Amino acid sequence: MSEQNKNPENEPIDLSELAGLQFSTAWTPSSNVSKFESSPRGEGGRPFKKREFSPKNRGEDRREGRRPDKKRRFEKSEGAKDGAKGKKFFKQRPAKKAPFNFTMEVLFYPEDAPFAKLSEVMKRLKRTYQLFDIAELVLEKQERFVILAKNLPGEDGAVKPLYCAQPANIPFETEAEAEKFALDYWLGELTETASVECEAPKGAFQVVNRCALSQDLLGAPNWHKYSEYVREYHASKYPNMPYEKFLSTIETVRDEALVNAWLEQMKTRQVYKLKDSETTFETRDAALAHIKEQKGEELVKVYEQVRMHGADIQKLPYSSRIRKNLEAAWAKQKQFPIVTANNIRGRLRRAGFTIYKRGSKGFAFVCAVKRKFLFEGESLSETPQKIFDFITEKQPVKAGALPYMYLGLPVPADVSNPAPLAEEHKKESEGGEVSGPLPSCAAELNEEDSAKVKEVSNELLWLISEGYVVEYADSSLQANLRLPKPKDKTKVSQSDIESVSLGAADEPIIPQKFDSPAESECEPAASEESVAEEPDSGPAEADQAAEPAAEGDKPEESPEENK
Repeated sequence: MSEQNKNPENEPIDLSELAGLQFSTAWTPSSNVSKFESSPRGEGGRPFKKREFSPKNRGEDRREGRRPDKKRRFEKSEGAKDGAKGKKFFKQRPAKKAPFNFTMEVLFYPEDAPFAKLSEVMKRLKRTYQLFDIAELVLEKQERFVILAKNLPGEDGAVKPLYCAQPANIPFETEAEAEKFALDYWLGELTETASVECEAPKGAFQVVNRCALSQDLLGAPNWHKYSEYVREYHASKYPNMPYEKFLSTIETVRDEALVNAWLEQMKTRQVYKLKDSETTFETRDAALAHIKEQKGEELVKVYEQVRMHGADIQKLPYSSRIRKNLEAAWAKQKQFPIVTANNIRGRLRRAGFTIYKRGSKGFAFVCAVKRKFLFEGESLSETPQKIFDFITEKQPVKAGALPYMYLGLPVPADVSNPAPLAEEHKKESEGGEVSGPLPSCAAELNEEDSAKVKEVSNELLWLISEGYVVEYADSSLQANLRLPKPKDKTKVSQSDIESVSLGAADEPIIPQKFDSPAESECEPAASEESVAEEPDSGPAEADQAAEPAAEGDKPEESPEENK
C-alpha cells in the first residue's frame, strides 16, 4: 500500500454521511428498501409471493371462484406437439382455392331484346363508353345474354355431343336426362290437372305410410297401386331429390284414424286432361307415355354446340357438370370480360356503333357517333368554334356545367353527375322517363340567361352529334385535337389520327378489374382480337359453327364537311 493511502492517525472512518444516499433512477420512486427484503425467500434465494389464505383456495374449492366459461388464453393448435403449453400458435391461413377445371368452351353474347333497348339509350345519349363497361352491363344479369357452349376434347381427343331438350334447347350429358326434362316441359304445356270422384281402395288396411317431410299420407303398403302412387308423388313434389333418398323419408304409422283419413282422401283423384280434347289419363306416367308417342324424336336433338338463353341456367340440376361450367365461365367473365367484350364487337357494328381505340395501348371505346377531326388552319362557324376552343382549353369539363362556365354563370349542383348507363337502361326497360343528352336549365335563372344557356347547349349538342367533341360516360367533354394538314385530304390513315395526342393521359379511364397483373398487361392488345362472332339470332341450328369476327375494329376516320 502506498504512503498516500495510509491513515497516519488510524482513526475510524465516519460513514454517517452516506445514510441519506438513495440508489434510484430519476423516474422511479426513491426507496432504500429492497423489494426482496420484505418477502420470504424460497430455495436458491428466489423470492416468492405470499399467498393469502381465503376460502377460495381451500382444498377442493380452489377453482370455485373462477369463471366457468373462461377460455384459456393460449390454446394448442392441431399441429402442436403433445405437452407444448404456454405458447401461442396461430392457425394457418386456408390454402387458395384451386382454379376451376373447365371441360367446356363457353361464350356469351347479348340477348336481342335487352340489347336493342341498350342501343336505343346509347344512341339517344350520344355518349362514348368503354367496351368493357358495355360487356359488364350485358353480363350483369342472366336475362341479358345468350350462351354458346360445347364440350372440350377429352383425353382421347374426341368431343362428346350434347343432348338438348326441346324446345328450350337445354343441354344434358345423356339422352335420358334430356328426354325426361322435355317430357316434363310438354306435360305442363299440353295437359292440365282435374279432380274426379272415384271409389276408395278396398281391402284390410292396418297401417298407412306418410311422408315425413310434408306429412302427406301416401297410402297403405299393401295397396296394389302404392308403388305407382309413390313414384308419381315423388315426381311432382320432390323432382330434384333422388328417389332412394325420398324413400328413406317415408314412415309407417299404425293409427286407425289416419287410415280412415287416407281412405276418405282417395275418394277424390287428380287426373291429367289434354287441353285441346276430352282425353284424360289416370296417372302421370300414362300422360307422359302419350306425349312421348306423339312427339317422338322431336323431344331431344343432339348437337356439338348449343345456343341457349342465359336465364335457362337455373333449369339445369345443381350437380350438373354443364351448369358448373356455365356458372364458372360467367363468374370469370364478370370479373374480367375480355372475351365477351370481343364477342359483342360484331353486334355493336351491325347496330351502327363505331369502335375505336385511344392510342396504341388504350382501351376500346364505343359510340353511336363517328369522330370527326379538324385539320390545322380549318375552323367551324363562330359560336361552335368558340365553344370548341373553350373545351380544348378547359377539358375535361362536364357537359352539364359547360354552358354555365362558358357564359360565366354559377354552375348548379345537380348538373355535373349524370345517371350511369345501367340506370338509364333500367328506365328504358321498365318504360320509365329517361333523361336526354343534356340536362335542362336551372330553375333559378332569369329568362335572358335561360335563353343563352339553351343556345350554348344546342351548339354543344351539335358538336357532340357531329363528332367534333366527345362526351364520355361520366359526362366529361373532350375536343378532338387537330390533325396535321395532309397533301391529300382523302388519304388520312389511322396512324395519322393516333399520331396526335390521343393517348390514355388525355382521356378519363375507368379502372378495370383484373385477376392478375398479367391480365392487366395483356388487355389492350387482346381487346383488338376478335374471339368469335355470334351467329345471327333466330331459329338457326344450334350446332352452327361460330363465324370469325369481321375486321375493321380500328376504322379509318377522315374529316368531313364542316359546319
